[in-house]
Amino acid sequence: MRHRKRHANPGVAVEVEKVTPAAYRLASPHSDTEAWQAMVCDALGTRSEATALTFLYQLTELCDRDWHPDDEAGGGEWVPDECELNMILNMIASIKPRNEMEAALAAQMVAVHLMTMSVAERCLRVYKCADPHLAAVASKLARTFAMQTEALAKLKGRKTSRQKITVSYEKHEHQHVHVHRGEEEIGSQPHAKETDAPFTALLSNDASGKTLSLPGRKGHANVPDARRQRLRSAKRSR
Repeated sequence: MRHRKRHANPGVAVEVEKVTPAAYRLASPHSDTEAWQAMVCDALGTRSEATALTFLYQLTELCDRDWHPDDEAGGGEWVPDECELNMILNMIASIKPRNEMEAALAAQMVAVHLMTMSVAERCLRVYKCADPHLAAVASKLARTFAMQTEALAKLKGRKTSRQKITVSYEKHEHQHVHVHRGEEEIGSQPHAKETDAPFTALLSNDASGKTLSLPGRKGHANVPDARRQRLRSAKRSR
């Protein structure tokens, strides 16, 4: 039932012209020639019967040749493989080209597919693919087919599988605060930490080893007399 619901392809019949030697013609596989011509034009995305016929004869060049005998004497003609020609036409029709340009791209895609299969067959015949040249050609043909698929999608206005990634950079400033022995260091600049506790006593230059006491920040009780006098004179001048 699924098979019967599929869209019917036009099909092509290859007939040998016995009047002219080494000649053949493409004809309808059924009796309704007018309907067949309309189906071929629709499959190739054109309204011109001449364009459709030219397309068909170009497609025959992609097919293998079969020997078609004419009589019992051994005469005959080499004609395109009818099955392969129908397969090529059906592949193009499955793409559903809307105009001649899309039909031309579809025909090129079929040609690349046939070349890929032919090269892959030769590559597989060699034990473990000993010929790297054939493998490289098959890989290039496969990439070409993928590029043609994306080009056809663009022609049809479809979105391709490629994703656009935008990379943005953000600048962050970090401030490190280090506390070491009663001092704060911000970045690389040390700052004295405000505290009311007196500083640790330092050793004096006296040989006896007596320590020199340092005053705290509260008041001026331990400030030397000379300095205290200077402070008082400064306050009076104000």
